[in-house]
Amino acid sequence: MGVKWLFAAIFSVLFRPDAFWREARERLRELNAMKEYAAPVIAIVQFVKLPFIGAPRMAMLLAVIGFTVNVAVLWLLSGALVSLAGSARSESIRKEIMTLLCFSLTPVWLVEPFGFAGAWRWLVMAAALVHALFIARIGMQTLLVSENLEIDAFFRKSAVLIATATMIAFLLQSGLIRFFTSF
Repeated sequence: MGVKWLFAAIFSVLFRPDAFWREARERLRELNAMKEYAAPVIAIVQFVKLPFIGAPRMAMLLAVIGFTVNVAVLWLLSGALVSLAGSARSESIRKEIMTLLCFSLTPVWLVEPFGFAGAWRWLVMAAALVHALFIARIGMQTLLVSENLEIDAFFRKSAVLIATATMIAFLLQSGLIRFFTSF
């Protein structure tokens, strides 16, 4: 998967999520979403944040920390949602949930540079979180329909987990940025 595919996938996930999930349902089974989509998107966002931080060393340190926090949140959310789905389904649903999270958290990752926007960052982050939950809802209805899972109840529980984890990650990164740039 190349750069062209990456940006086409970002655009499609953000602006046409229903069409994206319908078209990509079969193609995503052979894709490692973490390696081929999430990690490059998170890395691109970290590089976009570099000019907002004055000191190059601090900028690179914060980029590495931000990347690590985002990947850790992705893995923790994946494990939490798999266990939330139930132990009987854990093997068959693990890849679908990771794929779902990798694509649906795109808006949250893309608004990270707005962490420097003062008080507006909270409004932007809340809007991105709502959009991410919208994308996740459509993805759950498409990807997890064959798992005999109660989608509405699963979405409500997972929405709380996703919102909590992403807000904690946002607060942690904002705090680290303020701490490291205050010197």
